Amino acid sequence: LKILVCVPPGWRGEASSAAMVLSLNLVPDEVLVLIIEAHSSRFEARVVAPRCREVVDANFKIRHVRPPVGQSFTIDFEVDCPYSKHLYCARFGTPQLFETEGDWSGSVTFLKWLPAHLRSRAHKDIHHILCASDGCTLWKLITKVRDQRCSGPSLPSEKAGHLTVSEGAADCGPTREVIGRLSETETQMLLSVLDYRRNTQAQPLLATAA
Repeated sequence: LKILVCVPPGWRGEASSAAMVLSLNLVPDEVLVLIIEAHSSRFEARVVAPRCREVVDANFKIRHVRPPVGQSFTIDFEVDCPYSKHLYCARFGTPQLFETEGDWSGSVTFLKWLPAHLRSRAHKDIHHILCASDGCTLWKLITKVRDQRCSGPSLPSEKAGHLTVSEGAADCGPTREVIGRLSETETQMLLSVLDYRRNTQAQPLLATAA
C-alpha cells in the first residue's frame, strides 16, 4: 500500500510513523477505500495502520484460510509435455531448511523428465528458494482448488497438471491428499509461483547458500 506522506527533514523512526498515521487519519474514508481497492492484497493493507484495518474490515470481505497442519506443507506437481514431464517438488514452512519455525519460505526442485531413449545426459535437478509470500500464495491457491472440488466436478485439460499435497512435518506423520488433475487455468496459476522461469523472485539455492 503506497501513500504519499510529507515528512519534514530530520524526522526518523517513531516520528515518521506518527506522521504517517496522522496523515491517514486526515484522509476521508471514501478516498482510503479507493486506494485500498487498487491494492493487490487488502489483507496486507490491514497491517499498515489501525485506520486501514478499520476501513478494510468495514468495507471489504476478508476470506480467512485455514493454515496447513503444523504450519508446513509439501507440493508434488506434474505437468505433461510433449515427450516429457515437468516435475516440481516444493516444501514450505520447514524449520530444518530455514531455522525459523513458522516461516513460510520454501524451496522448490524442478526436473524435466525424459524417457530413456530421448536422454542425451543424466537428469539434473534445479533448486530454488521461494519467499514467504510465495508460500502464502500457493496455500491460498490450494485452498481455492479444494473448495472448487467440493462444490462441483472440475473440467480437466490435457495440458493440465496433477497435484498432490501433504500437510505437517515429515517426522509427525504428514497427511497426504491427491487432489488430482487440475484445469489449465489452475495449472498456470501454480506454475506462476513454482516455475523459476516465471517467478522472478525465485532465487537459485546454491547462490542463496553462498
